[in-house]
Amino acid sequence: MDHRVAEIADWFMAQIGAPIVIRKEEQGDVDQVSMTVQKVSFLTGSPDRDDYVEENRLVLLGDGKIATEGDGGAAELPRHSYEIPLGPSFRSAIDERELQVATDRAYYRVVPQGPPH
Repeated sequence: MDHRVAEIADWFMAQIGAPIVIRKEEQGDVDQVSMTVQKVSFLTGSPDRDDYVEENRLVLLGDGKIATEGDGGAAELPRHSYEIPLGPSFRSAIDERELQVATDRAYYRVVPQGPPH
């Protein structure tokens, strides 16, 4: 695992049991996820029949809700998980107050909302 990915995964591991908010901005759309992370996984991309290579991705498992700006409501997270695709040129910034990840497609800002349970 790339050391940058390991740093991000470690940051999320430190948040297990704590509520977090993930704000994702992509092509003018804003989504906000509120969740409590229970497990963190990293899945590597693999080629399929069309020689398309999926992006590596960080998978956060836990209970939560997702709201889309302008939608007016929140829905349960599908499959109780949230994925952050990490292409080869992603950038990140980490401190004790927040995590920021910028990919070619989106910008993520993750903020803890309290101590782990």
